[in-house]
Amino acid sequence: MTSTCFTPFKIPKVRVTQLNSCGQAVTGCSTVVSDGIISVALTKEYEARQEFFVKNGNGDFCVKETNPPILKWINLVLTFCNVDPELINIMSAEPTYLNDAVSPSAIGYNTQEGAASNANFALEGWTRITNSSVPCTGNTPFGYMIFPWVVEGTVGDVTYENGAASFVLNARTRSNSLWGTGPYNVSYSDNPVGSTTPRPLFTPITSTQHSRMFITRLAPPAATCGCTTLASLIPS
Repeated sequence: MTSTCFTPFKIPKVRVTQLNSCGQAVTGCSTVVSDGIISVALTKEYEARQEFFVKNGNGDFCVKETNPPILKWINLVLTFCNVDPELINIMSAEPTYLNDAVSPSAIGYNTQEGAASNANFALEGWTRITNSSVPCTGNTPFGYMIFPWVVEGTVGDVTYENGAASFVLNARTRSNSLWGTGPYNVSYSDNPVGSTTPRPLFTPITSTQHSRMFITRLAPPAATCGCTTLASLIPS
C-alpha cells in the first residue's frame, strides 16, 4: 500500500446539507454551497481516561490499567464573512424572514427559542493543497473533508460596528450518521489512474466516524446564494 501526502491550506468552499432528525439527507431545497467561509475550527472532546491503579499491602502496584479516552464529539466553530439566511436556517434551524414578493425571498432570519434542538446538517469543505506527494494528473487537487452529522447549531455573538460583521456558527458532531457514501459525487475514480469518472465516497461513513478528510481531483461545486435542490439521494 502507498500513501499520498499533502498539506491543506485555505478553505475556498463549504457545502451544508439539511438532514432529518435521524441524520439522513433530505431532498428539496436543502443544500447551500458558500464561498463566504472564513474558517472552520475543530476541537475534539473526549471522555477522560479512566485509571485503575491498586496497591497491595506492601505499597506496590498490583493493578496498573487504564481505559483509554473515548471521543464524544467534535466541536465546530464556523466563521463566515456574509449572511445567507437559508444557510443559517439549515445550520441552526433559525426561521427565515421572507419578503412579500409573489415568489418570496429569504431576506433575513429570526432568533428563536429552542431552534438548536431541530438543527441537523452535514458539512463538507474543500481546501487548497500544497506539498502533494504525487504529480498533478490534469486536475487541480483539493483537500475534501466531511462531517456527516452536525447538530445543535447556534448563531454566535455578533458585533455591529464600523467594520464588517462576521457570522459565527457553533455546533458539534454526533455519531450514527446515515450519510453512507453521500448524495454527491466528491471524487474521481482512480481505477484506472487519471480517470475522470465522478464517484461518491469510495467507502461509506460508519456509525462511529465523526469526520473524514482526503485528497480529491474533483473540484468543488459553484457557490450559490440561497439553497439549491437536492433531487435524489443517489449520486448521478
